[in-house]
Amino acid sequence: MTKVLVLGGRFGALTAAYTLKRLVGSKADVKVINKSRFSYFRPALPHVAIGVRDVDELKVDLSEALPEKGIQFQEGTVEKIDAKSSMVYYTKPDGSMAEEEYDYVIVGIGAHLATELVKGWDKYGYSVCEPEFATKLREKLESFQGGNIAIGSGPFYQGHNPKPKVPENFVPNADSACEGPVFEMSLMLHGYFKKKGMLDKVHVTVFSPGEYLSDLSPNSRKAVASIYNQLGIKLVHNFKIKEIREHEIVDEKGNTIPADITILLPPYTGNPALKNSTPDLVDDGGFIPTDLNMVSIKYDNVYAVGDANSMTVPKLGYLAVMTGRIAAQHLANRLGVPTKVDKYYPTIMCVADNPYEGYAVSVKDDTWYGGTVSIADPAAVNHLKKELFTKYYMWTKGDMALEKFLASW
Repeated sequence: MTKVLVLGGRFGALTAAYTLKRLVGSKADVKVINKSRFSYFRPALPHVAIGVRDVDELKVDLSEALPEKGIQFQEGTVEKIDAKSSMVYYTKPDGSMAEEEYDYVIVGIGAHLATELVKGWDKYGYSVCEPEFATKLREKLESFQGGNIAIGSGPFYQGHNPKPKVPENFVPNADSACEGPVFEMSLMLHGYFKKKGMLDKVHVTVFSPGEYLSDLSPNSRKAVASIYNQLGIKLVHNFKIKEIREHEIVDEKGNTIPADITILLPPYTGNPALKNSTPDLVDDGGFIPTDLNMVSIKYDNVYAVGDANSMTVPKLGYLAVMTGRIAAQHLANRLGVPTKVDKYYPTIMCVADNPYEGYAVSVKDDTWYGGTVSIADPAAVNHLKKELFTKYYMWTKGDMALEKFLASW
């Protein structure tokens, strides 16, 4: 029996595992290895921070959900991949080391949130990128009496060599891994403090390591700047954060922004497990270069999906799901199941929600890749769409079978 390991438990990996098992059935054993038995609907973690959702509402128990679909599950932290001998090494919850051979592996373990690169993070940093981060921020916001808030992202340490075998315009250079959550939190906080009657006591600054929201068209960026102007939000470009202090943040050039609360999407680097893996599996940033079918350019039994793939820029849930689906479809063909393989075409697709004010901004934009589509639509119906999408994810336990049809509605 062909053995397929899927590494990771978020959008890309879960889409690949569910899709592959649905396509090939008993033709392959599919096993997921993830560092936690729980996966979370991460697009709703900002909602946890502002108190409209609880973390437990967003939790999927993979040890129950995956076996229900005929997929094996193993809790364990991946330490490295030996691509030459087709082996994965991981640490079990009890601390013991284990190794597992594979015929094919789909790598979806994401990247690394490099908080260690920001001095003062442990003492003064807040975020919404992990469940525990969102809960900590929620507690801080509940006790906040007013002052300065800075929201932004750290630099993206993108790999460049070797390049993936895809059109060059599909992989633009990015200063930030993804600034959608920054935009969403900036809108959410306006609604949050308006509800608390504190708008006159809070001053928000949004910062970016490059040009803010550079993955959107110039017209969309102008629209965002106009929204910020109306909301009284200050915008600072080219601020590469180096240190968080009690009442300010500092960039690499010594510039400062006042901040009693700093909400940061941490610097983004390659996953340590991939950096520890067979050297020619990854690029100089620790990401896996692939072709358009998500197959490694060096090892044809290795696939990479989501943030672990060097061509997904920005690091976006929509692209993770697309790459997971394509990898599964391509592998199904190799396992003897004729399957149409979707074509990879990158597009910025996201919804920035503002639940306290009852609207969301729906974004669809491919201009960064040379396309002509540029839509940024603020509407009450978009808030409803995000609510329904959250319910859909939780109902399916992370099986995004209909995502390609729902993403554009």
